[in-house]
Amino acid sequence: MEEKSYIPVSKVARASKFVGAGLKVGGNYLKYSIKKMSDPQAAKEGLHADNAKDIYESLSVLKGSALKVTQMLSMDRGLLPKAYRDTFAMSQYAAPPFLVHWW
Repeated sequence: MEEKSYIPVSKVARASKFVGAGLKVGGNYLKYSIKKMSDPQAAKEGLHADNAKDIYESLSVLKGSALKVTQMLSMDRGLLPKAYRDTFAMSQYAAPPFLVHWW
């Protein structure tokens, strides 16, 4: 996992990350619709893998609650396809645990 040197904090910067992720997912659907003509099952698996990667990259930059959402989604086995669960499982190690010192 690479270290992020910039975390967007303004509303506009955070919103632009979501819009960018949406554009990437839209592009993945265009590729999927073209590939679907030749091999529907492989195209669907590729779509899930590409979308999971793009969504994870966008949310991991945002940190905070966006990263927590990916952590929670990776724990539920029946909610998302396997490609999403596997990719979002990397978020379990992306944020350091919250340590409380009692001394």
